[in-house]
Amino acid sequence: MINNSFSSLENISILIKSLINSNKDALPLKHISKLVDDLTNLFNESDHYDMEIEIGENDNIKIFKAHSNILKSRSSYFKAALSDGWVKRAENGVILFEKKNISPKIFEVLLMYVYNWL
Repeated sequence: MINNSFSSLENISILIKSLINSNKDALPLKHISKLVDDLTNLFNESDHYDMEIEIGENDNIKIFKAHSNILKSRSSYFKAALSDGWVKRAENGVILFEKKNISPKIFEVLLMYVYNWL
């Protein structure tokens, strides 16, 4: 995925941890902190994805690794585009998605916007 694109998750994690440290009765915050840490790890580890998005054409092609459920929940475009009738999968079950009519740099910005949900 995109390097450093999930800094908002990391900032929230730091904030929650400081709240936990200032309030020893903050058990619910500990659970939220763990969830935020787990999501951050999920986004930053490239082996935990279920979708490859090939963007661009000719010599300007980039493949993005993504999480289809997050894209579908955050974007009406992806919700429709990734519906069961439209999805193409590789033998390993990974969703293959191609979009040639957009540049990789523009798509990277769009994908960062969809993923930066916090």
